[in-house]
Amino acid sequence: MAQPLTLVIGNKNYSSWSLRPWALMTELGIPFVERMLKFDSEDWEAHIDRLSPTRLVPVLWEGEPGGGFATFDTSAIVERLNDLHPARGIWPSDGRARARARSLVANFHSGYPALRSAMPMNIRSRHPGKGQSPEVMADIEGLTRLWRDTRAEYGAHSPYLFGNFSAADAYFLPVASRFATYEPPLPAEAQDYCRALLDTMAMRRWSTAARLETEFVAMDEPYADPPGVEGKTGQAVRQAPPPAITSTWSRGA
Repeated sequence: MAQPLTLVIGNKNYSSWSLRPWALMTELGIPFVERMLKFDSEDWEAHIDRLSPTRLVPVLWEGEPGGGFATFDTSAIVERLNDLHPARGIWPSDGRARARARSLVANFHSGYPALRSAMPMNIRSRHPGKGQSPEVMADIEGLTRLWRDTRAEYGAHSPYLFGNFSAADAYFLPVASRFATYEPPLPAEAQDYCRALLDTMAMRRWSTAARLETEFVAMDEPYADPPGVEGKTGQAVRQAPPPAITSTWSRGA
């Protein structure tokens, strides 16, 4: 009999690596219990050693959290979910499409440092125009070109990369969120894809919860000062409205 699953995650406003498996499981209907450990909190310090072998999030537990079987690192979690739920469509069914999907995931997992550093995920805020250095824009151009070519070959009649929502799309949910926060110029096809991602049921649920969080984590806020404080940036946190649609890196894995 399958053991119950628990996903240990960080703050929903900031933790892009936590979002990926959470959204994949939610969107594909894989049952699990969420256990949040907020960064820099007493709860984190009290429980992170027991709930994460690496002191990073996310972690997937089978059975009792802290006593069952743990899979850590986002990519490993996705593969373990595919082992446990092979009929859920975590990866495309076609062999070449599946290889391309895994290539896209691995490519982003190990690359795009300029984009990820200059545009950290921050769902509740808006910083249009920030972080758009030449290096970041080169990352964006390369990534959106891969999206365009993949959709043209495998998902032309779908809003997603490979027809149905898959792990590849879950991987790019935080990127769509970043683009909503920092508003870099994007090709029309990339804008359409981001709208589709932001309008998934999983992303709408996650974003609603993220906007309710009040914690300020300085390392994830390069363009704002703590609420009520103006200092190095001269800008306090600006609360973001929901995106106009129908709808952390160092401590994540």
